Amino acid sequence: MLVALAWGIERRADTCVVRSSGVECARRYTFFDLVSSGCTMAQAKILIVDDEVVVAEDIRRQLRALGYLVVGVVASGDEAVQLAGEYQPDLILMDIKLKGPMDGIDAARTIQSRYGTPVIYLTAFSDEETLERARETLPLAYLIKPFVSSDLRAALELALFRQRVSRISEQRGRWLEAVVLSMEDAVVTVDQQGRVTMLNPAAEGLTGWAQPDALGKAVQEVMALLDPESGRPVPNPAIQVLRKGTSADLGGRPFLLVSRNGHEHRITDSAAMIRDERGNPSGVVLVFRPVSA
Repeated sequence: MLVALAWGIERRADTCVVRSSGVECARRYTFFDLVSSGCTMAQAKILIVDDEVVVAEDIRRQLRALGYLVVGVVASGDEAVQLAGEYQPDLILMDIKLKGPMDGIDAARTIQSRYGTPVIYLTAFSDEETLERARETLPLAYLIKPFVSSDLRAALELALFRQRVSRISEQRGRWLEAVVLSMEDAVVTVDQQGRVTMLNPAAEGLTGWAQPDALGKAVQEVMALLDPESGRPVPNPAIQVLRKGTSADLGGRPFLLVSRNGHEHRITDSAAMIRDERGNPSGVVLVFRPVSA
């Protein structure tokens, strides 16, 4: 059975229709009925996916009471995928056991691959095999039926908070990447094993390596350095930093960088440790630029 609240969100759309099994029911909701709890377009939009009509309606009422905007209530995986694309909800409450060829886990996997929408699973089944399948889709939380309103509220607040933090982190990451790519200085990052993880365009120009070719290569291979006086190979500063566990003070010492095509560039280099959010070493960043002899 399908119950869908596929209403127009525009204020001029003053009614919506609830359909059961594709048949229009007599009951209609006004726009003001839908937002009587104070929901606004700025508030989180929730999609409910549950094939138990009474349970789904109870969840919808709880969400309205908590101030959330329910953009749809559907009972199948196929309809969940369709409405997720149509309404772009902030969060989906997904029952794991759904009738039909696509269960909740399959639907969540499809939705996440297409739209990246986070999911909270609803289930009365907590066997290990089911939970293992569910874990693979990286849900934000689980709610085991039956649950009370306080459990629902806590799960929603935590999940939406985690989602906001994740989005902020992604935005900062994209901003940082844009800054690095636009820098005139050459930038190379390596992991804890000394393997290249990133080159910006300036580094590609000086080393002669395109980033796809350099990824995973030892930094000594991508950045072959020589002593400018003796012409002998010198240790890469990234390796020195990894061994010492601290940033390297190179004192403005120049190096000869031998590019992939054999060209030599006189450069100055600096190397600093990259640390994760817990302060543990996770790699090294090298910043270098060409200098005159």
